[in-house]
Amino acid sequence: MIAPRDHATPMASLLAGVRIAVTRTAQRGGPLADALRRVGATVHEIPLTRIESLDVAPLHAALRDLARYHWVLLTSVNAVDRLAQAVRELGLSDVMASRRLAVVGSTTAAACEAQGWRLPTVQPERMQAEGVLDEMASRSDVEGSRVLYPAAGGARDVLPDGLGALGALVDVVPVYHTVPDSAGQQRMLELVESGAVDLVTLAAPSAMDALLDALPPERASRLPVACIGPVTARAARIAGFPVKVESTAPTVEGWVRSIVQAYTTPAAGRPH
Repeated sequence: MIAPRDHATPMASLLAGVRIAVTRTAQRGGPLADALRRVGATVHEIPLTRIESLDVAPLHAALRDLARYHWVLLTSVNAVDRLAQAVRELGLSDVMASRRLAVVGSTTAAACEAQGWRLPTVQPERMQAEGVLDEMASRSDVEGSRVLYPAAGGARDVLPDGLGALGALVDVVPVYHTVPDSAGQQRMLELVESGAVDLVTLAAPSAMDALLDALPPERASRLPVACIGPVTARAARIAGFPVKVESTAPTVEGWVRSIVQAYTTPAAGRPH
C-alpha cells in the first residue's frame, strides 16, 4: 500500500491536479493507469509503441532441439508469451517444464509460473540484466552450459556478452520487436501542445524514443518524465527530458509510490 504523507491527506487526493500520460500498451498500462487514478491523478492512456511478432521459424528451430539447452533466459512478458505459444505448437510443454529458468523481474517470473513452468532458478533482487549476471556468476552450473534467449529484436547485448564471458554459449533468438504507434504519438503531441500533461511515464527506452520523435525538441526539454529503471532514466536524460521520477522498484506499486513521493515531499513542485 502507498501510505499518505500525513493523516490529513486522503489517499484518493495525493496526486489531485496532476495530469499523467501513461504510455504503455493498454494491456500493460491499464494497471498503472488504475493505480494512479486511485491516488487522485488525472490519467491519459496513450500507448506510444506496439509489439509486433517476428518470424517464428528461428524459435521453432531452436525449440526442436530444446533438450540441449540447460537454461532458458527470459527478460519480458512478451518473450514468455511468444515462447509459450511456440512450445504449445510444437508439443514441448513437458520438456520446457524441466528447463532451468533465469528471469529479469517479478512480472516475468509470474508469467512463467502462469504457464506451469518450474519456478525460476535465477531471479535476482536487482531486477535488471546486471542482476542476472551477478547471480549467474556465483553458480557452478553456468560455465559450459547452453542458454536459449528469446529476446526483443535489438535488445542490449549485456546478457549474451556477460554470459559468454562466464563460459556459457548463448543462442539469441529475436521473437518480437517494438515499433512506434503513430496514432499515440499524434495524440501525445496534441495534449502536450495544449498543456494538458504534467508528467509522462516511460517504461522502456523504446517508449522514450517514440516520445522524443513525437515532440519538438523545445517541448521535450520541458516535459517531466517518470521512468522505471536506470536504463530508461539514463536514455531519457541523454535525450534531454527532465527526469522527475526514477523508480528502482520494478512493480506498478513501487512506481506509483515513487511518483507520489515526487509530488508530496515538502520541496516537490506541483502543477498549478
